[in-house]
Amino acid sequence: MGRKDGNNLTLVLLWASRLSVVATGLTVPFLNNALQQMSSVTGTCSTVLIWALWSIALLSTLVPSSTALTAIRLALPSISVIGGAVAIAVGMSSGVAGALAISVLASLLVMSAEIGNSFVQLAAYGDERRFLLRCPPAMLVVQVLSWLVWVALTIVAINLLASDALILGAIVAIVALLLTIALPRRFHRFSRRWLVSVPSGLVIHDHVVLAETAMFMHNAVINIGIETAQSDAADLSGKCAGVGLVITLKDFDTVVFAATPKTPGGSAIHVKSMRVCPNRPGRALIDLTSAPSA
Repeated sequence: MGRKDGNNLTLVLLWASRLSVVATGLTVPFLNNALQQMSSVTGTCSTVLIWALWSIALLSTLVPSSTALTAIRLALPSISVIGGAVAIAVGMSSGVAGALAISVLASLLVMSAEIGNSFVQLAAYGDERRFLLRCPPAMLVVQVLSWLVWVALTIVAINLLASDALILGAIVAIVALLLTIALPRRFHRFSRRWLVSVPSGLVIHDHVVLAETAMFMHNAVINIGIETAQSDAADLSGKCAGVGLVITLKDFDTVVFAATPKTPGGSAIHVKSMRVCPNRPGRALIDLTSAPSA
């Protein structure tokens, strides 16, 4: 896929995601009959939550950035979970099914690589070209499980309070509140993992895998290519699955991995070639190798 075709696809998906976010505003009207069948506290809290999450998603589409990417990727799937909880509690009516279909479609669109890249690029400075890095599977599993626990505890807290189990409900609500404070910041680190092309060189901005941002001048980079089975490049992707890019340097340079339980102070290695995993490695390679400053 060439740069022009890729840009056209991104534009189509970007507008589709915007329309799907607007359409998600129909979720509450579609769920209205089902929500009225629930207790007043549960129904009201669910309605308020959906409208609040939808407002966050809508604002994120209007002011795209890496922060907005984190917000919209948390908000839309959470609306889907609430819709699913309503379906379990009340039943799958046509309105509930319509609300679920819209919210799930919107969630899938904002999770796409093209949307991720467009959000981080729209917040780039000057001549920067940002390429969002793919999340390693192990880290992705932890994120999804953490998010599911967070949303589940919120729903359980609402139902406990609605059932007059005030003490237990308050305890669960406090735990959910603490997760609300802690988790978004941790999730946001994954929206700030970029391979960046700037006029003077390349930057690997990834404080999940690296302790320090790795920067290389253009005259120090002799090749950027799709990795091969024979590649012995240092893995800076966090053991990311799938095809990556290999950046080869003229001379050895130093990169520092982030701290781990085994290496609390981080660990430095000398590299001459390194592997990174942009979401769309083929498109990233085209952009990086065809840039005038490359």
